[in-house]
Amino acid sequence: MALEISRKDIPEGDIVDYPSEDRFIKLPIMPYMELLGITPIPSQVAIINAINNPKYRFICGAVSRRQGKTYISNIIGQLMALVPNTHILLMSPNYSLSQISFDLQRQLIKHFDLEVTKDNAKDRVIQLSNGSTVRMGSINQVDSCVGRSYDLIIFDEAALVDGRDAFNIALRPTLDKDNSKALFISTPRGRNNWFADFFYRGFNDEFPEWASVRATYHENPRFSEADIDEARKSMSSAEFSQEYMADFNTYEGQIWAFNWEECTADLEELDISKMDVIAGLDVGYKDPTALCVVAYDWDLEKFYVLDEYLDAERTTEQHAREIRGLITKYDIDWIYIDSAAQQTRFDFAQNYDISTINAKKSILDGIGEVASLVDNDNLIVDQRCRHVLECLDQYQWDPNPNLMKEKPKHNAYSHMADALRYALYTFETSSTTF
Repeated sequence: MALEISRKDIPEGDIVDYPSEDRFIKLPIMPYMELLGITPIPSQVAIINAINNPKYRFICGAVSRRQGKTYISNIIGQLMALVPNTHILLMSPNYSLSQISFDLQRQLIKHFDLEVTKDNAKDRVIQLSNGSTVRMGSINQVDSCVGRSYDLIIFDEAALVDGRDAFNIALRPTLDKDNSKALFISTPRGRNNWFADFFYRGFNDEFPEWASVRATYHENPRFSEADIDEARKSMSSAEFSQEYMADFNTYEGQIWAFNWEECTADLEELDISKMDVIAGLDVGYKDPTALCVVAYDWDLEKFYVLDEYLDAERTTEQHAREIRGLITKYDIDWIYIDSAAQQTRFDFAQNYDISTINAKKSILDGIGEVASLVDNDNLIVDQRCRHVLECLDQYQWDPNPNLMKEKPKHNAYSHMADALRYALYTFETSSTTF
């Protein structure tokens, strides 16, 4: 597979020497690379050309393993910092990865014998004598990075955590200069997450300021066939696709391999008058409360996810009001509720005339039931059900090697996944009794 570049005016062969008044990185790039002894590979060239192009403010690089993601990010960051009074933020998923960027910046500074006026290891901030600063941050401590103005924000390994709110709410306002930019670079982790969303914006004409680059192991000439053969033998097919093919469709640890092309549809006009309509309800207290509405076609033996509800920090009355609206809209026959939420079940019945049935909660059996439906394309999801689609993509096995048996990882996607599992598994194993 060839290097994939979303915009036709971004070349991949050589670094483009844009006029100095137009290009983002003001200093000559290749002489800097030569001093470091670096010959940039095609994916790095494409990313540099994308960020240097004055048309694009937001660049996404979906690249495979061993493409020098972190290294090229830090080089871009330092090239920017060599211009006086420029401010760079290098974001990482966590403290450990942030420390890698901090150490790299120190190495680059030492290599070029740059004068440093501040080197704060605790806060991971470096200030050069020219007034420029390079700050390292992590998604889980994003508040420490706000309140400043940045010329460039780089998100390294962006797909490892959910950084949508960190960027949209906390950091995007800090890009308050006309020519400030953001670079998101990572190996993909599924297709329904913030990084994938940002990546596909680069192919969408409705987002003209976005550009994207995708590179597989083929774009790294330093890979040998022996390296690739060894990787194929030592990895699952999902892990190889993720790590070496930069594939958004599958990844290691993914529980359900949902067929996006065949099983996502516009169901707004679907005739459900002859179908059974059910719902799964996972009650959260500190966590969100999740509900999904599902119709079953007995003739085609297919389930259709019609609607969803997900919200946190709301009262029982507020949840009940939303659920009552869905009951009325779809004429829901049965609601399968988490059997641990008996107080909520009682309150719903007594105070809000919402009748529920205890769901069957065998986790692995329920996951297996959903997997069977997914694998046979018997689960169709309305394209507007974002949370259901996210859980189908991002629900993962817990990687803890000390577990006695497999269990799903508890994360932001677990709640809707539980609601979906309650609905489908309980209905499938109980429907003959109705």
